[in-house]
Amino acid sequence: MKPYPHIYLSPHLDDGVLSCGGRIWQQAQAGERVLVVTVFASAPPLDAPLSPFAQELHARWEHPDDAITRRRDEDLAALARLGAEAAHWPYADCIYRQTSDGCHPYASEEALWGEVHPAEKSLVTELATRITALPLAPGGAIYAPLGVGRHVDHQIVRQAASDAWALAMAEWTPTYYEDFPYAEDWPEVQAALGEGRWQVEKVPLSEESLVARVEAVACYRSQLSTFWAGAAEMAAAVRAFAEQVGDGEPAERYWKPTSP
Repeated sequence: MKPYPHIYLSPHLDDGVLSCGGRIWQQAQAGERVLVVTVFASAPPLDAPLSPFAQELHARWEHPDDAITRRRDEDLAALARLGAEAAHWPYADCIYRQTSDGCHPYASEEALWGEVHPAEKSLVTELATRITALPLAPGGAIYAPLGVGRHVDHQIVRQAASDAWALAMAEWTPTYYEDFPYAEDWPEVQAALGEGRWQVEKVPLSEESLVARVEAVACYRSQLSTFWAGAAEMAAAVRAFAEQVGDGEPAERYWKPTSP
């Protein structure tokens, strides 16, 4: 497989586009190959029971019988709009995962934003190993979620990227993106940055790239109601945040750690 100069790690089937859609479009327009890897993109086993919380979410997404297939299709449409390629890894969203005793550790809204269950330590290790095997071009970049908002799946992918960085022995340094729309709350961004030392990068967005980002996000029709009343409200929120980040001119903000 020909290596990619840009690889984005997206916890779910929307996060990479929500947060980085403008930059992805600009990289693709410049003729650079971009791969967006959705980590938790697998449907739960057919014989696995869904928690009441997962059933409630399926109903909200208006596709209770085959939600993951629909979400994958939305992701492919969004990435096609941006000119990027997709990879869907065979791990299930936290709302579907079960512990060895059959319990659902993330069976409520509150649990999504809590601590990662101790049973998932091996999952972080497995993901870190897979990240080190990604087809990254020499001098290329891997982009990972900063974990703003503390969604457990975002926490897991951030930790896996950090562990992969250590395993890579400085062959690359992860670039962390601000998880939108949680990053609208600046104290949440500060909390995710913690006490580490960081180098900030603001990437200016052209009007064309901002429009592409909005149109790509609109492809995730099942997910819009999670954050907004509709597509118009989403578009306004994306633009407002981009202009806030860029001090009046649209931009996306990224962070690079200066030490492990």
